[in-house]
Amino acid sequence: MKLVQLTDCHLLSNTTDTAYGQVNPYQTLAACLHLAMLEQPDGLLFTGDISGDDSALSYQHFLALVDAIAGSPPWRVIAGNHDVNPAFHTHLGHAVLRAGAPWRLGNWFIHGLDSTYQQALGQVDSTELSATSAHLQANKQQHHWLCLHHHLIATGSWMDRHALVNADEVKQWLAGQEQIRGVIHGHIHTDQCHQLYGRPVMAAPSTCWQWQMSPDFGVTDERPGYRILYLEDDGQWHSQIRRIE
Repeated sequence: MKLVQLTDCHLLSNTTDTAYGQVNPYQTLAACLHLAMLEQPDGLLFTGDISGDDSALSYQHFLALVDAIAGSPPWRVIAGNHDVNPAFHTHLGHAVLRAGAPWRLGNWFIHGLDSTYQQALGQVDSTELSATSAHLQANKQQHHWLCLHHHLIATGSWMDRHALVNADEVKQWLAGQEQIRGVIHGHIHTDQCHQLYGRPVMAAPSTCWQWQMSPDFGVTDERPGYRILYLEDDGQWHSQIRRIE
C-alpha cells in the first residue's frame, strides 16, 4: 500500500494570494497533488492546517483541488490548529479520521488523534488515547500507524512555543502501545525523523512554505513536498520525501 501524507496546506480564500516567502499555497498544493498522483497512491492523508485563514472558501478550494487532481484514491483528514472553526467541520467533517475509528489500508490501520486545543498549542484528550487503545487491543493481528497534527518531540526551535502541552502524557501512553509501528505528524513545516521507544516519529514538509528550525522565526528556501509511506502486508515499511520542482 502507498499512503501519501500531505500537511499544512494553509489555503486562503483568494487563490491568487501569496504569503510567507511569496509562496502561493493554492498553486503549491496543486503541484504537490499532481506529483503525488504519479505515485498511484492507495490513499491520501492530510494532517492538519488545511486552511490558513479560517474561511469557508479555503475549504471549498481544497475540496475542488482534491476532486479535480486526486480523483479516485480515498482520503482522510485530521484537524490542525488553523482548522478550529465551523467551516472545517461543515466541509470536511465527513472525512475526519477520528480516534477509535481508524482507516484500514490492507493489513494496516491508520489512527488519528485530534490535537487541537488553544490557538496554536496542542493537547490530546485522554479519551482519544483510550479509544485508540481499545481498537489496538481488538486488532492485534494487524499493523498500526498513528497520526496527529502537533509534534511530539521538541525541535529546539521557535515552533516549540506552539507545542503539544501534554506531549509527555502522549509519549508515556505510546510506550505501552507496542502495536503502533510509528507516528507521523505535521505542524512544523519541515522533514524530520526521530526515534521514540524504537519507533520513528516523522514530520513531513508543508505543501506550502517551510519553517526554519531555529530559535527565531524564519522560512527556508526548501521546496514544498509530502511524505510517502510504503506499507507491506507483512508489517515491513519504508518512507520517502518528495518535493516539487
